[in-house]
Amino acid sequence: MRAALMLGLLAVLAAAASAANGERPDETALRYYAGTQQRERVAAEAERLRRRHPGWQPPADLWTAKPGGEDEEAFWDLLAAGRSADLDAALAARAAAEPGWKPSPGLAEGIAARALRDEVAGLAKAGRWHDLADLAARRRAGVEAAGAEVVWAAAEAFGRSEREGEALALLRVALSGGRFTAEERRVSLLRALPLLPMAEIDRLAGLGAPADLEPIRTDLIRGRIAAVLHDEAGQAVTPADLAAFAAYAEGAADPSQPALVAWLALKRRDLPAALAWFKRAMARGGDATVAHGLAHTLRLMGLRREAEEVAYAWREPLVNNALLFIDLLEADLTRPAPPPVEAARLARYAEVTLANASGEGAQALAWYAYNTCQFETAVGWFRRAAAWYPKEATVFGYALALRRTRQERAFLEVVNRYDGLFPKVVGLLFQPAADHPLPCEAPRAAKPAGPASAYLDLAPPAAPRGRVPAPEEVGRPRTAPPLVRRSDFPLAVALENDLRAAASGSAAPAPPVPERAVGRAPTVARRVPGVGPMPYERYGFALLPGWTGGDAPGRSAADQPAPAGTVWAEETAGPAETGTLGSGQTARRPAP
Repeated sequence: MRAALMLGLLAVLAAAASAANGERPDETALRYYAGTQQRERVAAEAERLRRRHPGWQPPADLWTAKPGGEDEEAFWDLLAAGRSADLDAALAARAAAEPGWKPSPGLAEGIAARALRDEVAGLAKAGRWHDLADLAARRRAGVEAAGAEVVWAAAEAFGRSEREGEALALLRVALSGGRFTAEERRVSLLRALPLLPMAEIDRLAGLGAPADLEPIRTDLIRGRIAAVLHDEAGQAVTPADLAAFAAYAEGAADPSQPALVAWLALKRRDLPAALAWFKRAMARGGDATVAHGLAHTLRLMGLRREAEEVAYAWREPLVNNALLFIDLLEADLTRPAPPPVEAARLARYAEVTLANASGEGAQALAWYAYNTCQFETAVGWFRRAAAWYPKEATVFGYALALRRTRQERAFLEVVNRYDGLFPKVVGLLFQPAADHPLPCEAPRAAKPAGPASAYLDLAPPAAPRGRVPAPEEVGRPRTAPPLVRRSDFPLAVALENDLRAAASGSAAPAPPVPERAVGRAPTVARRVPGVGPMPYERYGFALLPGWTGGDAPGRSAADQPAPAGTVWAEETAGPAETGTLGSGQTARRPAP
């Protein structure tokens, strides 16, 4: 404390001595700030000079004269005009004419600042954000002193380069040092909104006077709403802020403003408000994303048919709408006893399914056809569904449809193809072919409205292939191995994947495009990680433990842990014996 007091006293005595001797303070920095119209920095520098030189007053020509002296006025004019080449030539000529001459500190600082601004502007225009961030980190002091535009560009470069901490530090220094005007502080906050979390924006906003923020209150509320929609921690929109923004959005011509209120209402499950705001946004020219929100709101309100119409109308600009359209009708199509669906709705559903190669849509149409006793049509749609999205329920339905149409060879190929992957599909070999009729096969069963097969058929029905084992052949007691012929299982399946089907934008799809493979098809099954036991394992048959082809248990390529309670978890815990099927023949790995 005593040392600080002594230093302060010495400074006062030095200032008094300077004033007594008539010494003028160095006004170079002051004139430079005035020449570049940095008014707040002029005020800060003037206050510093008054403290160091009691009785000093700013010069009368502060805002009209060029810093550094009248003999440098031409250089300042070239600098202000951005004529860098001419300025360099003029400086070189002056140095040659006056050996030992150097630009004043103010002019030198101005030249360096101009060069930095030009370099920053060039990197920003070229989108070289990583290079600009590195430059700003190296020349941090120069960036802070070069003006608001340079600070904004450097902060954006830090943000785009995932260096948000440096962007925040730079803006904090710029906003707290009294260097920016109130308008520049407001612009700084707006430029920081897409770069920083809203919590950091709040901290930056607290560095200035609250009254300075009033002109951008709407923008700050908009940023807070976006933060809430993105689940940013600790963010909430107060009723007062929401009312203020809603009043603004009510009169805004931009549809994205009422849409923002609508999305917030949807997130809060205020469905009537969301519906009203989404409709308002659509009336003002809302895009497919706004329509997506409107369709979801209608769906949650139970207005599924209205949601279906909106999603279908906006299916092409946004694929999410096409997917939502497929999901909306899927629930009805996949019921065991589906309700009647108009032919036109099914036709357009099939059109969108084909255009998007949707496995979900194809399996929905397949189950609809199957449960309405259109088995040949179901085979075609299940075939495409298995190609686009081969999940167990889809392949299971495909096998059921093949068995219903008495296509024995195709049925056995499908079952064998997914041995080691889908136990439910393989289990069809150990179940009766048809225990009880479907609802559509019962007497006086209600038929679906419209000529279903006219728009569901993909191709003429194929002739039955081979023989499906009769129920009495596979329905033997479970205490003994089932009666499965050696020629039926395990069966080597060709490597060519005939399930590959090309997408099409019309109801008349292109023929399937097979995948050709070279080599002999393996006949040894490998268990896929996480899959439960196959139905035949209860009879003493077992898959080989290494799913990659080894004879010992192994992990997947991603080395994911085995789910607890699965056969895979048991295998990885210790050695497992290789099981055989029948007379020592091992089970077959499913073809690709």
